[in-house]
Amino acid sequence: MDKILAGGHVVIPYVGVQKIDIGITDGKISALAPNLQSDTAEIIDVAGKHIFPGAIDGHSHYGVYGGLEGLVEDYYKTSRSSALGGVTTVINFMRSSQSYTEQLPTEIAIAEQQSAIDFCFHLGIMTNKHLAEMRTYVEQFGATSYKLYLGYRGQEQSRFGTDRLLDDELLLDIFAQMNAISKDLVLAIHCENVDMGKHYFKQYEHIEDRNELVFFEKYNPDIVETESVVRCATLAMHYDAKITVVHMSAGTSMQALENMKNFNPDIVNVETCPHYLLETVDNAKGLGAIVKPPLRYEADNALLWEGIQKGIVKFVGTDHVSISWQEKFKNGYDIDKTVLGFGGAEFMFPLTLSEGHFKHGLPLEKIAEITSANTAKTYGMYPQKGAIEIGSDADFVVVDLQKAVTITPDILPINSDYTIYEGRHVQGWPVMTLRRGDILAKDGNICDTLTSGRYIFRQATPIDTPQLVETL
Repeated sequence: MDKILAGGHVVIPYVGVQKIDIGITDGKISALAPNLQSDTAEIIDVAGKHIFPGAIDGHSHYGVYGGLEGLVEDYYKTSRSSALGGVTTVINFMRSSQSYTEQLPTEIAIAEQQSAIDFCFHLGIMTNKHLAEMRTYVEQFGATSYKLYLGYRGQEQSRFGTDRLLDDELLLDIFAQMNAISKDLVLAIHCENVDMGKHYFKQYEHIEDRNELVFFEKYNPDIVETESVVRCATLAMHYDAKITVVHMSAGTSMQALENMKNFNPDIVNVETCPHYLLETVDNAKGLGAIVKPPLRYEADNALLWEGIQKGIVKFVGTDHVSISWQEKFKNGYDIDKTVLGFGGAEFMFPLTLSEGHFKHGLPLEKIAEITSANTAKTYGMYPQKGAIEIGSDADFVVVDLQKAVTITPDILPINSDYTIYEGRHVQGWPVMTLRRGDILAKDGNICDTLTSGRYIFRQATPIDTPQLVETL
C-alpha cells in the first residue's frame, strides 16, 4: 500500500457508515478493513472525520461564454475550486455545430494540461453530422452521453449555428441511433416547451418594470417544464432509450413522474441542482440569479427534496457557468438581456450535505449516492468512480461534520466575484480531497502544482446485432 486513510468513518453508497481504514495502491482502493498496518505506507490521519466518495459534477459548462481562453481558465481555476469543495470528477457539456471528431482531441488535450480533476463529456447533438458520427464518438472516444437542448428550439442558428431544429423529430432520431449502437448510451435533455414559454412571455412583456427575478419565473412557469418532462419520459419509455431529465426545477415535474403509469426509473433518470433545492425567486442577488429553467418557490424546493427521498430524483449537478457580475449584465440590468447562468460547482457537495443531512434527515450514504454514486452509474463510470470498494479509483472527500461555514464569494477561489449562495450557513465542510490517491486539497488550500486530471473513456456494450440506420 502507498497510503492508508486511518481512523475515519467511511460512508459507503448503498451500504452505510463503517469505521474502517482505506488502503491505496497505485491510485486505487486496495484494502478496506479496520486497523490497517503497513511499514511503508504513508499514514493519513482522518480520525473523527467522514470519508465520502469524491463528488461528481455531472453537469458543468466550462468555457461556455469565454471561448478558448475561458475554456483553459475554467479547466485550471474551476477544477481547483471544485476540488476544494470535494469534487474529483466533472462531466462538461460540449456543444457545437461542428464535428466533435476534431474538437474532442483538442479539448481533451487542454483539460489534461490544465485540470486537477478527472473529466469526460456530454456531446450536444444538433446536426445530422452529429447523428451520423455517434458511433464514432462511442468507439473512438468513449463518449456515451449526449445532450438535446429542447429549451432552445427556435434559437438553433443564433445560439448554436445550426439549421437542424431542436425538436421532437431530432429526439426520435437520436433514440434510433442510440438503440442501434448500445443500450448503455444516455441522452440528457433540457426539458422546456418553448411554445408555451412564448405564450406566457406575451402576458408580461407589456409590464414596464419587470426587472425582478419573479417575472422570469412567470415567463417560464412550472407547466412549461412539466409538460416537456412528461412527453420526453413517455417517449423514452416507449422507445426503451435511457434519458436524464437535467436540472429539474419544478415540484410538479417530480409529482408528474411519480404519478406516471409504468414509470421506469432505470430509463428515466432525474437530476436537480442545489439552487433548485435551496433558492427561490426571492434570492438576494436578483437578476444575478437568472438561470434557465428559473428558480421557483419554497414548495418546489420541498417537493424536489421529497423526490430525492423517494428515489425519483437520483442525483445533483451544478449547471455551473463561470461568469462575473459585470459579464452577467454586459447588456445592462435588464431581465430580457441578462446572460443566463452562474457558478456553483465548489458548493455542490457541502450544500447538499448540509441541507440534505442536517435539515432533511437524509442518511449520509444517501448523500454519497446523490452526489457521486448515482451520477457515476447513470453515465457509465461506476464502479471506477462513485464507489468505495476494492479496485475503484481512490477518490475521496474527507469531511468534518462539526465544521460550520458561512458562504461568501471569497471563501473559495471561485471563478467569479459573486455567488447566489452568499450568506448561507453550511454545517459539515470538506477538509481534504483526494483524487486517485493524490491529495488535491487540504484545510482550504489547493495543491497548485497538480495538473494531472485524466480523461475517462467510458465503455459501452455494443448491440449484439447492430441495426442498420441510414446516414442522416
